[in-house]
Amino acid sequence: MLSTAWEEADVSRLQPGKSDTEWVRTTFGEPVSRLNYADGTQIWKYRNRSEKDMEVGLFLVFSVDIEQERVETLSIEFDQSVVINYWIEHDRF
Repeated sequence: MLSTAWEEADVSRLQPGKSDTEWVRTTFGEPVSRLNYADGTQIWKYRNRSEKDMEVGLFLVFSVDIEQERVETLSIEFDQSVVINYWIEHDRF
C-alpha cells in the first residue's frame, strides 16, 4: 500500500530563490504541518507513507508476517513566501 503526497519529479523542480508558496501549494497541495518561526520563516512538511508486508520462515516450522512502514518527510523552508531550502528525511518502523 502506498500513500503519496509528493513525487520525486516534483521535488526536483523545486528551485530555491524562485519557487514560491503558491507554486508549492499548487504542486504538492496543503502540507500536513506548518512551522512558523519568529524571524518570519516557515517550514511546510509533506509525508509519503508506504507499507510492505513480508513473510519470513523461521527454522522451517514457523512463518511470521512482518509489516514494515516507511515514512518519507519532505520539508520546505520559506522566507517571505519564497523557497530557501528543502530536504527529505527517511524513517522506517
